[in-house]
Amino acid sequence: MDSCRYEPIIPGRCEHRDGLDIHVSHLRTVLRGSMFPSLACFTDGSVVLGAASDEEHSPRVSIRSENGGQTWRPIGGLRPDFSDHNIIELGDGFCTSIWYETKPLADRPGWYATRRWESDDQWRTVRGPLDDGTLWLPPDDFDPSKAQWFHGNTVEMPSGELIAVMQGVEKHGQGIYPFHVYLSRSEDRGRTWRFLSHVASLATIDDPDGVLQGPWRLHGPCEPCLVRLDGDRLMCVARLVNDDQGAPIGPAEDTYHDLAWCVRGDEIHPGVMRLDPAKYYAPGQPSVPLIISWSDDAGRTWSRPTLMEQARGCWPRLARSGNLVALTFGALAFPRWGNCVTFTTDGGRTWTDPINFAPFLTTGYTDIVTTGPGQFLCAFDCTPPQPWTRHTAHWVGVVDIAVTA
Repeated sequence: MDSCRYEPIIPGRCEHRDGLDIHVSHLRTVLRGSMFPSLACFTDGSVVLGAASDEEHSPRVSIRSENGGQTWRPIGGLRPDFSDHNIIELGDGFCTSIWYETKPLADRPGWYATRRWESDDQWRTVRGPLDDGTLWLPPDDFDPSKAQWFHGNTVEMPSGELIAVMQGVEKHGQGIYPFHVYLSRSEDRGRTWRFLSHVASLATIDDPDGVLQGPWRLHGPCEPCLVRLDGDRLMCVARLVNDDQGAPIGPAEDTYHDLAWCVRGDEIHPGVMRLDPAKYYAPGQPSVPLIISWSDDAGRTWSRPTLMEQARGCWPRLARSGNLVALTFGALAFPRWGNCVTFTTDGGRTWTDPINFAPFLTTGYTDIVTTGPGQFLCAFDCTPPQPWTRHTAHWVGVVDIAVTA
């Protein structure tokens, strides 16, 4: 009996991709009842993982590891803020995070209020929320009545300047569509932000084969992630797909093979689509590709966004170790299923075939951080059915990934 006491839910494995040996550890469950995980890794080797306690905008629960994600402990209780989202540690050890929402200032055209948190000890003690932050966006390009969010990540440039990749509703959009992606920059460690450049919109995507004319609806570029490659070179990856309504789904079946990826018709919210409640449905055709773009001048100008071949779905996250860049993404089809990682060693021009490290029904929201040379920690969630109504069945997991040439 003792010999099988600690058998992992999914054993580790080694995959070979384009000259790389990719070692994926066994899967570990680190939170129960939670979803939408985020990660922050600090220079002392500690890691903070935050997640929604149940629904997307519910209070957050956080855990901390002092050894790169091997063991964990809770941090306090539930918090009604997102202070664990978009954390960055600067070169001098100062840490900050930016609240994703902004609010227009009625008496200052072009200006928005922001909220942030700060720490001097790798997020062990945190100051905030601090409501003295501001963002400036050119009024000719942005409508203050439409959402503008710090819904990406932040990077530090060699000059010490911070660059945040953001998403917002285009000025002439309707409701919350379509989104577009742009940059803002800060010269005072995240207190004051100013618009820097446009990165991607539906109108700028290079799609000569008409891939985006398929059956999927589109949000427009959103959920962006930014990585600094070297010097002033940047790479940005973003989501396009909108699977909130009418997403392609597999055919109705009387029986199912595995509930790890199948749902019953009444487990899909009728606002998404109306299905036979007595039938079973597996994921349909692959989701919409992610888009990728590059800048060679610290984000001031960008290449035209192109569609990726290997990566699709939602919430792309990037992490770098030397010339090795890892990209995680999830929700490979609908119902949302699967969480993958792919790698590049040439600045994003070519990518390995993806590895599905968490083949579960999921929100598709992963995260990844670098924990050492060629070493990464990935987080994901398992959230059956869809949408996410049985919160006691949900859990957040992590895997270690080590890459050698």
